[in-house]
Amino acid sequence: MAYNQIRMDRIVEQIAPKRRASLVFIEQHKGDLTLALSLVFYGASWAVLLMSPWHSAGSFMNSMGEAALVGGLCDYIALKMIFERRWYLPNSGVLPRNRQKLIDGISNTIETQWLTPEMIDRKLRDLDLVKRLGRYLESVSLEAIIDRTHLAAMCRSIADYVDSPQLTEFLEQRLEASAPRSIRIANALGLVTYHKLSERIGQELREMLLTLPANADLIKALEERIHSVGEELQQRNSATREAAYRIMDMLVEHAVTASRGEIARMVKHNLMSLSDDEIRRQIESRTRTHLDWIRVNGGMFGALFGALFGLLNYAVAHGDGLIALIRSF
Repeated sequence: MAYNQIRMDRIVEQIAPKRRASLVFIEQHKGDLTLALSLVFYGASWAVLLMSPWHSAGSFMNSMGEAALVGGLCDYIALKMIFERRWYLPNSGVLPRNRQKLIDGISNTIETQWLTPEMIDRKLRDLDLVKRLGRYLESVSLEAIIDRTHLAAMCRSIADYVDSPQLTEFLEQRLEASAPRSIRIANALGLVTYHKLSERIGQELREMLLTLPANADLIKALEERIHSVGEELQQRNSATREAAYRIMDMLVEHAVTASRGEIARMVKHNLMSLSDDEIRRQIESRTRTHLDWIRVNGGMFGALFGALFGLLNYAVAHGDGLIALIRSF
């Protein structure tokens, strides 16, 4: 029993992919299959009509097959006219001929209905980016933000600025304005000058920056400060949080203002860079399987209407007999 069950499971596993492949093939080619079935049925109706004594049934089948075939062919031609230009189809190639209108319509619809600046503003505010940033910084590693190579390059760039005369002058001015009393007395006695002290501070800052990428203690201290900022961004009454929200509101407002008209221009630019064939392929690849239901329905309703007209023709041709049959009941 167990062996037979295993064997059956293996057979099912082998059949299942083939069945799925068959279903996928039918789904992708349902329009062509419907048209082919209509053609086969139409041919069979002629065989019944011409090579059998069942002329009434053959005529009825012929009416159904003919209508189904005409409906399927007309819908096939209609879909061809949407996507492709053919010299034998007047006004064919609806999409290529209306390329500019299509691009303008898509870009305007996206910006005015699907992705308006107001929607962007509302979504950015709903995301609460400050709180998300706080959660991220609360446990982030410095190496996750920036690797050692880039950190060293940044430190060298900042160190070059620290070594500049502009920073030395700035530090000297700050010392003159708010130096402790001991520094003022030392400067007055000529033991140290504000300029020399400023140069020394700048030199120590520069050395610290250059050694930062290889200094585990400094990196740890910097990470702890980053984590502390992350915690402050999540505290309701934190000054850091309030300042971050003000900055974020300004950035969001600026981004929303700058995005007006930009979305439509971006979409239009991207679509204009595509050729007619690329646009056709993109639209057709996403709609062809759905549009093929038009062809399926064309064949089905064609057969239905053909059946109705066949019954009507039969009723007209055999009216007297049908009336007599009805009266006999």
